Amino acid sequence: MIRPGVLVWIGAIVLMAITLFFITYEVQSVEKEVAALNREAIAQEEAIHVLRAEWSYLNRPERLSSLAERHLALQSVAPGQLIAAQHLDSLPVPKLAAQGDERLQDLLKRVVGETEP
Repeated sequence: MIRPGVLVWIGAIVLMAITLFFITYEVQSVEKEVAALNREAIAQEEAIHVLRAEWSYLNRPERLSSLAERHLALQSVAPGQLIAAQHLDSLPVPKLAAQGDERLQDLLKRVVGETEP
């Protein structure tokens, strides 16, 4: 006859074996997931490396200069277009020619600070 204490121990051992089996299965599943994520991270790093190399190739100054000459109608800055920073506050507010733009003129004066609202 088997004692009840032995049955409890056998039951505990069987329960631990089943639990260990499920834990092992879960660990293997997580390890596969981590390996897949590591492979994906390496692939992303390689893609970033390729994109950075392509970016450097496309942003060469001589290439950008030739593209700007071909597609943009830019001119050099004339010396008369430059102004010292201390003279920026004293610039006049442009006068608007149209009659209906008086509200816009008032708004510009308020923004510049010539009149109170």
